[in-house]
Amino acid sequence: MHHTDPAAGMSPRAHRHALRKQQLAMACCLALAFPLAAQAQQAEAAPAEQSVETLDTVRVTGIRAAIATAVETKNESTSIVEVVSAEDIGKLPDISIADSISRLPGLTMQRVDGRAQVIHIRGMSEQFGGTLLNGREQVSTGGSRGVELDQYPAELINGVTVYKTPDASLVGQGLSGTVDMQSIRPLDFDGRRITFSGQGEYNSLGKLIDGSSDKGYRASASYVDQFANDTIGFAIGVARMDSPFQEQQEKAWWWGNPDTWGAPQAGKPADAVARQAGEASLKSRDITRDGVMAVFEFKPSDTFHSILDVYHSTFDQDEVENSIMWNNDPWWRSQANGNPVTYTNVGTTTVGGVPVVTSGTLNNVGALNMLNEVNQRDDKLFSVGWLNTFRWGGVYTLKTDLSYSRAESERTMLELQSAFGTPRTIDFNLQTGKGFNSFTIPGLSDPTQIYLGTDAMGWGRDGRTDRAWTEDTLKSGRFELNRLVESSDFLRSYDVGVNFTRRNKDREYIAYYVDLKNGRTPVRMDTVPHGFASMDFIGLGNVINFNARDLLGRYYDLRYQASDSDLKKNYGVEEDIKTFYAKANIDMDLTDTVRLRGNVGVQYIRSEQSSTGPTVADIDPDPNAFDWVIAGGQTIGTSYGDILPSMNLSADFGDGLLLRFAAAKTLMRGPIEQMGAYTGAGVDPTTRLWSGSGGNPKLEPYRATAYDISLEKYFGPTTYAALAVFYKNIETYIYTQNVRWDFTGYDDLGIPAISNWGNFSTPANGSGGYMRGAELSGALGGDMIHPALDGFGLLFNASYTESSIDPDGPGGSSTDTLPGLSKVVANATVYYEKHGFSARISQRYRDEYRGEYASLFGDRIYQNTMAESTMDLQVGYDFPETSKLSGLSVLLQVNNVTNEPYRTETTAGGIDQTIFLPSEYKEYGRQYLLGFRYKL
Repeated sequence: MHHTDPAAGMSPRAHRHALRKQQLAMACCLALAFPLAAQAQQAEAAPAEQSVETLDTVRVTGIRAAIATAVETKNESTSIVEVVSAEDIGKLPDISIADSISRLPGLTMQRVDGRAQVIHIRGMSEQFGGTLLNGREQVSTGGSRGVELDQYPAELINGVTVYKTPDASLVGQGLSGTVDMQSIRPLDFDGRRITFSGQGEYNSLGKLIDGSSDKGYRASASYVDQFANDTIGFAIGVARMDSPFQEQQEKAWWWGNPDTWGAPQAGKPADAVARQAGEASLKSRDITRDGVMAVFEFKPSDTFHSILDVYHSTFDQDEVENSIMWNNDPWWRSQANGNPVTYTNVGTTTVGGVPVVTSGTLNNVGALNMLNEVNQRDDKLFSVGWLNTFRWGGVYTLKTDLSYSRAESERTMLELQSAFGTPRTIDFNLQTGKGFNSFTIPGLSDPTQIYLGTDAMGWGRDGRTDRAWTEDTLKSGRFELNRLVESSDFLRSYDVGVNFTRRNKDREYIAYYVDLKNGRTPVRMDTVPHGFASMDFIGLGNVINFNARDLLGRYYDLRYQASDSDLKKNYGVEEDIKTFYAKANIDMDLTDTVRLRGNVGVQYIRSEQSSTGPTVADIDPDPNAFDWVIAGGQTIGTSYGDILPSMNLSADFGDGLLLRFAAAKTLMRGPIEQMGAYTGAGVDPTTRLWSGSGGNPKLEPYRATAYDISLEKYFGPTTYAALAVFYKNIETYIYTQNVRWDFTGYDDLGIPAISNWGNFSTPANGSGGYMRGAELSGALGGDMIHPALDGFGLLFNASYTESSIDPDGPGGSSTDTLPGLSKVVANATVYYEKHGFSARISQRYRDEYRGEYASLFGDRIYQNTMAESTMDLQVGYDFPETSKLSGLSVLLQVNNVTNEPYRTETTAGGIDQTIFLPSEYKEYGRQYLLGFRYKL
């Protein structure tokens, strides 16, 4: 009999992808079947008259208490939500908020500098999601809207709710979803609570650079109390983190076949693809974060309730970096002898039918630079909110909520160059898959062969320093009236409200070239204070390192030099948003066994936005030289309105079975960095016509219509299963276009135009497409299977998401995907908790995706990031009440147990086929944390 291979004709990547999805689907189906089978088994053994227990009849603590709270909140919500709950005051289940949230169904995180920093919801990057603190929109320390969650200590957050479907009263919602972090409410507790904790931290990569640290610590304390017969509550928490992060990186700048462009390379096989430039680096970071959260609560009666909460944090990052980079493309000639790079002893590997150079020797490499960098980041966050609730007449509730949020960020970068005095040979052995490459470059540890300066790359400088400032403020006022309706069979209450928000985001940027004194005369390294750093991870051994800041004043002068891109980073954006909303809350019995609850509502959002930015011009008369200046400026804006209806319905069939349906129009405002009124546009002196490029202060939001269905079954306090599907019709997407533009209000720099209309290249609203997907999730308590498994448990989820959107617009790249979109995301956590002992191991998987990252000189870039699977481990023990150590807990945590690398890929140029080759490969090491927690 002939058997057909179902994988025949598939690429290796597609085959692996298909196998992963099949295995994932089988695992999730088996996990989903466990609680169903267990329930059937228990039903057979139970008497017919046995009543169904509600979710709150079993008291559990620790991990299971947090899961039970999260399951109950999900069950009772009228929207489709996912929930993370603290196990105790300030005790979220992971070392960071982003780590905890990323384990929820349909969510995942993006690692930045080795830590979980931002969250992607349903295949969309952080720029598409809203972030709230106690229901209030938060500002960002970054250049756009995406909130960096590592700014918020997990020790000060009591829970997180992620809204996948909005309702009319949810202000600050995102297109993909909305993350709402909650602080504690002191009057919810029945007495005084005092806790404090401490942890030591160690990074497995050790000290990569002289003067760096591989050890850190975390400490926190909280106090909760009630006064005046429980009418006044006060809570305060403080947390400090001093954490080391290490990074080993190796990167290919680009791959290509220059033969296609008439530039063959001596010694390279004809039409073979070769790596044309690359770099390797070591980074050591020390992050210090201090945070404080305070809550004052006053409830003198059932008719008045007031809550004031304040959050403040500082986030300081000091980073040192050693890197070495070289350019071996055929167009580069050595400054020493004028000759190009040649190849010898070449070996190739076939990738997708194309020969790829993977071993050999590069000769006469003159464009080889070493960089020593010192980078600093200082962020401050402040948020305050005052909520007052008034009740009267038994049916009316009025809420007033005033809030203010501010973020300030200052980032500085200093890099100094050094190089050899003569060209080098480089032996190389390259991977086409996973793993570090290896190289040999003679003389890297010999200070007599290396010089400060020489400008081996021809950049026209011996170093560079820049400084960026960002300030983001948001003021908001909200008023909401709720009225109970007692006479209706289906309408339980309705809400009407209004929210006013003003947001201002301002950026400033300045850059200098750094030149050696005495006319940029090179300085030999053996006369300069220096140390060493090991690059053994790629075979280079020790390389020279020095503290760039220590050498700056002694050896260098600063020279103001700005590019057009640098100058365009100076702008401000202002938004005035008025949100009016009405919502009807429904609760009715459709039949004797089916209850329908939910809400139907609408928002009307009136938006006014404007930006003030520079007009940048080149004033150098030489067409081959540039002298960029801010020659003028303008303030440009627009206004528009949106009507956003929403509906959330939940049919409760009894016995824990729910069917939810939601539909809504949603929006997300465009990236702030694309809304600046910065421009290089001008009037042509000959044609007197406008043209140019720049930001778009008239940019309107991403807009979508979303539909969701979720089938959920709740079996017990810690056990449920759910299957959800969603579809988003994204009606308008933002991408760079050449558009007909009205330049009214722009600075013409003294050259009058014959018309205010011209051509403009700018981010603009264009056609969209769909986002759709399915999510399977559940939680399983071991006691549901057999009493002997009491204490064991499982959390699991898997999702599949796809999109028709080309982020580059019609006719864009066929290989680019929507930022943040991983088609397959999965999480699993197995835990045990009993008799004071607890253990948990978690695995997170996300498919490859297009990530958005900070790049050189304050820019943002997209990179094709490969699939990754990270594992975390926790083991702890709580001493019992009978022990003299009652109240004490000890905990060991290991983050990134398998030292999962960060990888990106890129396509090769100069060939007809599309093949993917390694671009960037990083390792961050494992984080070990050992500590204690004590509560009074």
